[in-house]
Amino acid sequence: MRILFWLFIALFIIYLAVLASSMKKSVEKPIFLRIDEVANHHETTIDICVNSVYAPTPAELENLKSDYSNLWAHLNHFYATNDLIAGKEYYTERWFKQHGRYQTEMKKNLVTRKDLFHELNIENWSRDGLLCTAIDRHVTIEYTLPDQQKVIDTMSVAIVLLYQGDHWRIDAMQVLQES
Repeated sequence: MRILFWLFIALFIIYLAVLASSMKKSVEKPIFLRIDEVANHHETTIDICVNSVYAPTPAELENLKSDYSNLWAHLNHFYATNDLIAGKEYYTERWFKQHGRYQTEMKKNLVTRKDLFHELNIENWSRDGLLCTAIDRHVTIEYTLPDQQKVIDTMSVAIVLLYQGDHWRIDAMQVLQES
């Protein structure tokens, strides 16, 4: 009986060793160790006006402002390269799946864009600080055409942001008006 017990323990240890050695090691760094190159090279001006019953704290506003700038950096990168994966920490799962369904291979777009100014009006801020609905009334985007000509576009955008993990993530976006 004692031999059977030790045989069972030895087989279990061998099984764990084989299982551990066959696991694939992830080469992707955790999000808190990665440097976001797309967001580091992005500059924009964001004015925030709060129209909500529940007002965010100054620290929450600063976090929202930083993440909103990074979000637009990744949207511009997505527009230029069709690379949805680079900004995956700024999209909710639903938004990511919806856009990933139609994503083709990565490509270099001949037209690039840069957002210059935002006038973010927070219409609804949840009591727990995890949901924000807003209207960006004055998004100013500069398009650079292949012949280096620049075109300025202004639009109003309705946006829903969710705070998940350690970032604000885009859940829905709709262009309300474009000129």
